[in-house]
Amino acid sequence: MSQLHTTKSGAVIGDRVVVRYLLGQSTPADWRGNPGAAQSDVTGILIDDADPIRLERDGEVVSVPASSVTSVRLLSAKPVRNSEIRTLESVAARSWPGVETAWIAGWFVRAGHGFSRRANSAVPLDRSAHPDATTLRRIAQWYADRGLPPLLALPERLMTASTVGGVEDIEVQMLTGDLPALAARLAESRSDAVRLADDPDADWLAAYAGHRSGHDADTVRQVVTAGDGPRAFAAIHADTGSSVATAIGRGVVTESPDGRRWLGLSALWTDPERRRSGLSSQVLAALVAWGAEHGAGHAYLQVETTNRLAGAWYRRVGFGLHHSYRYVTPDIPATDPTLQEH
Repeated sequence: MSQLHTTKSGAVIGDRVVVRYLLGQSTPADWRGNPGAAQSDVTGILIDDADPIRLERDGEVVSVPASSVTSVRLLSAKPVRNSEIRTLESVAARSWPGVETAWIAGWFVRAGHGFSRRANSAVPLDRSAHPDATTLRRIAQWYADRGLPPLLALPERLMTASTVGGVEDIEVQMLTGDLPALAARLAESRSDAVRLADDPDADWLAAYAGHRSGHDADTVRQVVTAGDGPRAFAAIHADTGSSVATAIGRGVVTESPDGRRWLGLSALWTDPERRRSGLSSQVLAALVAWGAEHGAGHAYLQVETTNRLAGAWYRRVGFGLHHSYRYVTPDIPATDPTLQEH
């Protein structure tokens, strides 16, 4: 089925994709006009991943039978340069840096007492970063000294898992959106029920840490309050007078080297029993408005590729794929006596 292809590629409805298929009587004709071609492809916006798979291309809907599809390749919403990936990864790393950071041969390494992959992973931000054995051992030693396993976050096109070796973990998609457009789409979701604060209170921390075992509120507070730029913590208490937050979110405004201000969105969570009731839209609308007030013109967030429901919802409200990255546990010794830090 074509949905298998889209799931494997990480594509969800609303993404720009390339669908490759076997030519036949029920498939679109080869756009190259090659009479001897056995396969062809079509690039467009995915609007249906059932059978047939359907794409919108230049205002036209193109259908391809599932049995003819050989692959689906996910593309960024717009063409993206490597330098833009590096810039956005730098912005995101500064907005969620854990509680301790260092630079090791072009790698930005961060530790946050083990809370969240993002706050406890090394990312190759500088052009000089390479996955050579000496550097990877230094990174592993840095984490070992803090009682943590080494974990790498490898942005696509900047560095691949195959060049590092080790065990590949979850893939994450970096989605971006134009803030004015997002604000317009979410205008009807603005609500006075959303409370914004400069720091997370006990209820916010309990909601965020509640579905993540093994981490106390103080650890979570240290991680979510770290980073550059102003921060906002949004919460909704659906029941009047209740101390339990049913929907939360975090926003941080960070300036990139080119002078653009980005709103980083994270910790977006809604009580499972209250989902599909508009609370997520209300939290997002409040944070987008707050980001605009603080000079941000663009927004980004991260979502795991396997979380297709959330990924599809973010596309519907106006986000598009910028790039993806993958967590990798490198296959290297955790310690090296010649690399002890002093």
